[in-house]
Amino acid sequence: MLRYHSRDHRYKKPFGAVAAETAIAFLVESDLETKRCKMYVRRESCSKGEEDLQWLVIGVDQGIEKDEKGTKVRKWAFSFTPEREGLYFYHFFGEQDAEDHTGARSILEQTPDHQLTVYKADYKTPDWLKHGLMYQIFPDRFCRSSEYTAPEIKNKKYWIHDSWGELPVKGPDENGIVWNNDFFGGNLKGIVEKLPYLEELGVTVIYLNPIFEAFSNHRYDTANYMKIDPMLGEDEDLRTLCEEAKKRGMRVILDGVFNHTGSHSIYFNQDGAYDTVGAAQSKDSPYYKWYQFKDYPEDYESWWGIKTLPNVNEDEPTYLDYILRNKDSVVKHWLSYGISGYRLDVADELPDVFLDEIRTQVKSVDSDACVLGEVWEDASNKIAYEQRRRYFHGDQLDSVMNYPLKDELIAFLLKHGDGQHFMNEICSLWENYPPQNFYALMNLLGTHDTVRIYTVMLNGSNNDRELGRQRLLLALPVWLFMPGIPCIYYGDELGMEGERDPMNRQCFPKKAEDVDVAQFYRRLLNFHKRTMGKDVMEFRPGDCGDGYISFFREGDDNMIYVYINASPEPKTIRFPMKPGHRLLDFVNSGSVTLDEDFGGCTLAGISGIVISTGV
Repeated sequence: MLRYHSRDHRYKKPFGAVAAETAIAFLVESDLETKRCKMYVRRESCSKGEEDLQWLVIGVDQGIEKDEKGTKVRKWAFSFTPEREGLYFYHFFGEQDAEDHTGARSILEQTPDHQLTVYKADYKTPDWLKHGLMYQIFPDRFCRSSEYTAPEIKNKKYWIHDSWGELPVKGPDENGIVWNNDFFGGNLKGIVEKLPYLEELGVTVIYLNPIFEAFSNHRYDTANYMKIDPMLGEDEDLRTLCEEAKKRGMRVILDGVFNHTGSHSIYFNQDGAYDTVGAAQSKDSPYYKWYQFKDYPEDYESWWGIKTLPNVNEDEPTYLDYILRNKDSVVKHWLSYGISGYRLDVADELPDVFLDEIRTQVKSVDSDACVLGEVWEDASNKIAYEQRRRYFHGDQLDSVMNYPLKDELIAFLLKHGDGQHFMNEICSLWENYPPQNFYALMNLLGTHDTVRIYTVMLNGSNNDRELGRQRLLLALPVWLFMPGIPCIYYGDELGMEGERDPMNRQCFPKKAEDVDVAQFYRRLLNFHKRTMGKDVMEFRPGDCGDGYISFFREGDDNMIYVYINASPEPKTIRFPMKPGHRLLDFVNSGSVTLDEDFGGCTLAGISGIVISTGV
């Protein structure tokens, strides 16, 4: 029997992903019948036409020792140094001599494949993504300043709601068309007016959903990449926002929607709304090569078959020049206004040539700017359109949206309650991601694409509002203290509810919709600001089991303990509680009973604590 644990330093050093040319030491234990132990390593090809590379490493017998149970085991040592970045997979197998002494060998056992992510030695990601607080804003629905009056727009069909806070239009019209053309008038000046509020929350990064000119209220159907949507303001309003945000210690990142444009745009111009000659109007259009027509001009490739969103050929040289390479390309142009990077919409639909180039061009303007991708799965081994992606090898992304955390946390709280399963999934990311990515993840509980987290918890609790509220409060400290930068979807901190689009995109309320939730957010965010410094605090999993999870964050001068009991039964836990430790008791009043002699506490059902060892 072979024994190997990739997350245990006794068996593998160093832990997790490594830089290229790092020597890695492995240890495998076997029973005494194993006469030889070997390691098989394969590096996957990263591009078409490239073959997988393979290695066979022979284990060195380290002798026989007793394990923790007193059983004699043989130990085998291996050393492997990956010379270049890539995605590697390895396993071990043991051999014994054939019983007939013919010299033949037979495999006793083979371990499962283990992943090894190898990144470039000079791979760096922005430090400001590894602490602080992000805040996502859907611009039309956040704040409408009276200091800006949008001009009348004559080349599109739209209307503006009379009252802020009305319900957005839901579903298709009588002809089955979803227009997304009802607006509330939120604008960039309104965001500037809300900066004191965001500063008070502790926000350090503002992430804006698309702000470029478009037909719809969501603006993922770009009409002109080089112009701020006139309903949001003028180009200089973005510069002002960045400047004013910087004064308060905040950065601004924009949504980059580069996989498709709008059919209503200066590039495609299907409806003839612009003076330009669009790709749908003439094959002589300078934008014709950007798109892929099946039967010109009516049938063309579009995003998920939505004809208002024609796909672009992201590897077309003229498109790469316009978006990335030119002296005043789209990404460079807006970086000059003071933004700190881009969140890339549908990053898994952008080809490697585009992702390689956008990183190069963004970093050439500002080496500390970020390139953050929308990826819903484990980004280290993602396969999209039959191609293994290489987001984290050092040439492409700085970070991704941490949907796995959101999904696993919801599943733990509402479905299986298996704390060990939850922690295994988180530890898989911890092991697979380079540390510069793992500690820069965009941690979220909801976005413009998902049901609001409060609604998820209420529905998962069979609309038992008190139980749903308590489960929401349990989710918050896990989201907030996990490695990465936590991101609030605007209004969640006030207890906003909302089903899928467009109900999850309602107007920011004038007051808290759930006072208890709002007060807890403030309390928890203040605790987070006081206890989490700007140095990266190492992640360590804690005790997890049926209905409960725990983890630690370790820094030079502080340690954070997070314990969550999602079960209805009390749980007794141990921790080194000492004088001066700060305790945050939440969810149920009086739910935590401390026992200093015991060195721990008892948590009531559906409750938890966050402890800081800092003074």
